[in-house]
Amino acid sequence: MYLVKNAFKSITRNKLRNILIGIIVLIISVSACVALSIQQAAEVAKEDTLSNLKVTAQISFDRKKAMNEMMNNKDSDSDDDDSSQRSFDRGKFDFNVLQGSSLTLDDYMKYTKALTKDDGYYYSGAVSLDATGDLLPYGTSEDDESDSSSEKTADNSPSGNMPAQPPQRGGDNSSGGGFGGMPFQVNQGDFSITGYSSSDAMLSMFGEDGSYKITDGSMFDFSSDDYECVISNELATYNNLKVGDTIKLANPKCESETYKLKIVGIYTDSDSSSEENNRFRMNDPANNIYMNYNAFSKLIKASEKADNTTTDNDGNKTSAALKENLAFTYTFANTDNYEKFSEKVYDLGLSDDYKVSSSDLQAYENSLTPLNTLSSTAMWFFFIVLGVGGIILVTLNIFNLRERKYEVGVLTAIGMKKAKVALQFVTEIFIVTFIALIIGTSIGSAVSVPVTNTLLANQISSSQSSDSKIKENFGFNPDNGGPSSDNGGAPQMKGFKDFSKSSKAAKYVDSVSSATNLFVILELVLVGLFLTIVASLAALVSIMRYEPLKILSNRS
Repeated sequence: MYLVKNAFKSITRNKLRNILIGIIVLIISVSACVALSIQQAAEVAKEDTLSNLKVTAQISFDRKKAMNEMMNNKDSDSDDDDSSQRSFDRGKFDFNVLQGSSLTLDDYMKYTKALTKDDGYYYSGAVSLDATGDLLPYGTSEDDESDSSSEKTADNSPSGNMPAQPPQRGGDNSSGGGFGGMPFQVNQGDFSITGYSSSDAMLSMFGEDGSYKITDGSMFDFSSDDYECVISNELATYNNLKVGDTIKLANPKCESETYKLKIVGIYTDSDSSSEENNRFRMNDPANNIYMNYNAFSKLIKASEKADNTTTDNDGNKTSAALKENLAFTYTFANTDNYEKFSEKVYDLGLSDDYKVSSSDLQAYENSLTPLNTLSSTAMWFFFIVLGVGGIILVTLNIFNLRERKYEVGVLTAIGMKKAKVALQFVTEIFIVTFIALIIGTSIGSAVSVPVTNTLLANQISSSQSSDSKIKENFGFNPDNGGPSSDNGGAPQMKGFKDFSKSSKAAKYVDSVSSATNLFVILELVLVGLFLTIVASLAALVSIMRYEPLKILSNRS
């Protein structure tokens, strides 16, 4: 108690010096509070975002791994030791290696055994069909349809004037069929037909943002296998169709193979951007037709059972059966379940040629990029302020100790132990430091949220400006990611839908509601102890080395 009283008296006797020390500690504490609050806000934002994150995952063929293995095998066969001089022989390029083997619905269902009771799954299938009779795809006229039929007849192929499409690869389900994200089929028809396994699949791929809405009739029954469908309002209006009517569609490879679908609902898409004269008609959103997967699977099996074949100009016969593009998605209650699934699925027989990936986790990481960058910058600022502030405090206390050397000599001469004298100096520094720290923490807590949000807004703006600059440099329009006519970019090709317009921009975590919490306060207490120890270190060493008689003799 004596030391505390003496310490307060000494503080009041040296007001200006201690006010200067207090101001320095105040600046350090405010800066530290804001920096630590930003770092803590980033951690809280991560936890909150992750806890509310709906994790979905797909199994896809690891094309990059296959490519690396193929290249390594080719290199190992070469006798040239200088790898920089080796060139790849295109004649030996094995497309089958990069294509991978198809995963069937049964394969995907087998891997559901790796799911927990809180997890789930959904899937969809997509295929392309042609219009028949008076039915026309949206965006075409009767003259267009007549010209198209002539071209098909001349080429003996439903895709005679269309560019060759890449081979299908089973298991690459990065997108849902039927929304323009569906990988190209080998045969392009007039309509994109998509079958959904459940309402979850429909909700996920049909539009969680509410842009799609049934305006007439109702949604089809997911438990039924009847050929029922819903069509777009544009397609219905263009062909004078209504609920209860039947449309007749044909296999693009075999026009005699037809299927009748009953319209049970008509939907509208508030974000629809249909383009007339779209060369790839199935890519126009107005030509998307939806049905349940049971009926869709029944249609695919009927096509296989029909066993129709096509003959090319060389007389080679190939199957005309419809091939579905299967998209299978696993859903997880949390990231831990996703991680467990990613490990267990290989124990169930999944080849290591395939990988488990989640676009949701990637989007989650991207959303935190500005906040993580700001947090990293704030922590560097914290360490710099702490280091510079510590050096300044040590310097001030060295000068303070030199001025009070006579006081130290008197106290030790009258019998006070050096340790006790040193402890008094430490107590003085501790009191000044923690008074300034309390004031600084209060100020820092009050300004941490607005400062964090302002800095975060600037960081996001900087990131978006950088993205826009990159797109401009490559000739893309920053507004939609498409070719920019103002910057010399190539114009949008007719027949190709600009999917970038419908894609959502990256959603960043753009604000925090709280920053300073109990954890930050505890960290600031540690900062105060650190500053006290650092500032007192010089005093402790000097006092222990002082000789009281020598100090007094020098004074006299």
